[in-house]
Amino acid sequence: MKEFIKALVSKNKSNIVPTEHNLFGHFVGEWDFEWIDCYGTAEERHIKGEWIFQWILEGTAIQDVFICPSRKERLTNYQPDAAYGTTVRMYNPDTLAWDILYTELGGATQLEARWEKDRIVQTVVNNDNLRWVFSEITQTSFHWQRLVRTDGEHWTVEAELFAVRRQKSFLE
Repeated sequence: MKEFIKALVSKNKSNIVPTEHNLFGHFVGEWDFEWIDCYGTAEERHIKGEWIFQWILEGTAIQDVFICPSRKERLTNYQPDAAYGTTVRMYNPDTLAWDILYTELGGATQLEARWEKDRIVQTVVNNDNLRWVFSEITQTSFHWQRLVRTDGEHWTVEAELFAVRRQKSFLE
């Protein structure tokens, strides 16, 4: 298993990924978040989760693990639709965008990501009515939303999360 981890995990970004197209490098690390599902409806719920990002494949891609509810929260607040998924985001020098595959039990979603002003817009391939958007990005926090367009014109928030970078304990 050590060889697998050594071959997969990278400490840094590859020079193949230009600085101006390094959309996801600042997410590398561990994050805690509050997930807001069924946003603005009677079924709205708030769940604590965790998101862990790491450079992989000689620094040409980033992989994450998305856990909602978090491993700790699952002990007392397990959700029937809990997500334990992973995303691989790889820079594509031919399109100057990122090719993305998210998968969890029961399905997978293919996306493409680009900068759009001050946010990262991930558009679902073959469905331009669904977007996943990172915004309000700082070194210690970010906002993420799943947006849908049902009328072909206006975007509606289906779900969102607010993430805060996990602070390492002095004991670690």
